[in-house]
Amino acid sequence: LHRDMPGIIGKIGSLLGSFNVNIASMQVGRKIVRGDAVMALSLDDPLPEGILSEITKVAGIRDAYTVNL
Repeated sequence: LHRDMPGIIGKIGSLLGSFNVNIASMQVGRKIVRGDAVMALSLDDPLPEGILSEITKVAGIRDAYTVNL
């Protein structure tokens, strides 16, 4: 869950890239401009330990979860 604001997708992509994590697919949605938004990522490999806590430190990120399917 994150705030709908310019640059948030780029920040998350850059952060994951800095840890050599490749995004296979991404879906982003919102109901209200500049309101809450949802970002769902599919990654090529499992998320390395510690990155989730780094994601939650990004300005505008409210919460982050991992789901293994």
